[in-house]
Amino acid sequence: MADLEGLKVAKDYHIDTPFANQDGFYVKGANSLDWGMKRHLANIFNPKSGNTVMFAFDHGYFMGSTAGLERLDLLLPKLAPYVDCFMGTRGAIRTCLKPEYTNAIALRVTSGSSMVQADLSHEVVAVDIEDSIRMNADCMASRYLSEQTDSYQVLII
Repeated sequence: MADLEGLKVAKDYHIDTPFANQDGFYVKGANSLDWGMKRHLANIFNPKSGNTVMFAFDHGYFMGSTAGLERLDLLLPKLAPYVDCFMGTRGAIRTCLKPEYTNAIALRVTSGSSMVQADLSHEVVAVDIEDSIRMNADCMASRYLSEQTDSYQVLII
């Protein structure tokens, strides 16, 4: 609470010093975004380089397991120090990444049973935004094929 009795000139607003947060944001095109969006982008992109190392392990849900990625529970902890962002499905992230990791999360939100079909366009939204928020995902990843006539449903996320 403010001290009203014995009020002295004790306030120093550093008028001669420029405001500390007036530099532009380092992700191109993101300078005018709100603080929350910048915070998520800052988690994904390295502030020194403006680049990211994103390790995507969401392929198994539609192509089967990828050689070398059969045991994500053993591989991901080894890669965590070198990766800025992990991109995976909800189940793989929950079972193979410890919550203590500080890497950004790109959550795959579309899914389909396209592994048994030659046509890979049958995707649906499988994870809603509330679940993405509960998992503290920094972004949501989806696949969209614009040539397909029935892919409209994936656009409505």
